[in-house]
Amino acid sequence: MASDAAPPPGFIPLPGGPGPIFNTLIGPFWVKQLSEDGIAYGFRVELRHCNRMEALHGGMLAGFADIVLTSGCSHVARLSRFLATVSLSTDFLAPARIGAWVEAVPDVLSCGRSTLFGQALVTADGVPVLRASGAFRFGGDPDPRFDRLRQLFAEQGISASMRA
Repeated sequence: MASDAAPPPGFIPLPGGPGPIFNTLIGPFWVKQLSEDGIAYGFRVELRHCNRMEALHGGMLAGFADIVLTSGCSHVARLSRFLATVSLSTDFLAPARIGAWVEAVPDVLSCGRSTLFGQALVTADGVPVLRASGAFRFGGDPDPRFDRLRQLFAEQGISASMRA
């Protein structure tokens, strides 16, 4: 499958944010609303994401998991806050190859006054490749800049009734 192949149906481009921040440098990423608060993230594996064996680099997988857990868990928990990673644990389960569609759905395990605990299973073409979990500290007060997924779905006319 070509690295420039379209994402699966229902996925829309995730805007990268201002300037050449890390997320924009390793993306592009795609998002899909699954339910009112449920969301999936994905990307297509390109050669630039791979190691010398042309398998998806573990650092890319960990970076993707961190983005999914921080941005996605903030969305799921309706925090509208920046989440700073305190800890991130990863278990690498299988390789992913060039052209594979990599996808993850964030899951909030617990949300307290200042810390959120989340997890995600990352798959490549439906095969589990990474299990990730972490603890994330709230960074600052609620801010509309960190509610961009809800805003993006509203702009696209995607409602919670439009499920996968």
